[in-house]
Amino acid sequence: MSRKFDFKIVTFSRDQIEDMTWDDLQQEISKIKRVIKEASLQGRDTTRYEIEYCYLDHERQIRYGYEQRTRKKYAGGRY
Repeated sequence: MSRKFDFKIVTFSRDQIEDMTWDDLQQEISKIKRVIKEASLQGRDTTRYEIEYCYLDHERQIRYGYEQRTRKKYAGGRY
């Protein structure tokens, strides 16, 4: 019995990505990573999936950096 994999992904706009919660962002990153893995195992072109992953991961990195800087600032740490 073969297992069919759904390669449909949603391409988000910049505003949609910015409006996502941290959990939503992490969930979408996990989905896209799985799609990339499955597509590469089947020999499919993964370029468009990787591009979407880059946009989502960039937002994750920005939020993480902001969170780290904010945490230091309010914890009385030095820069």
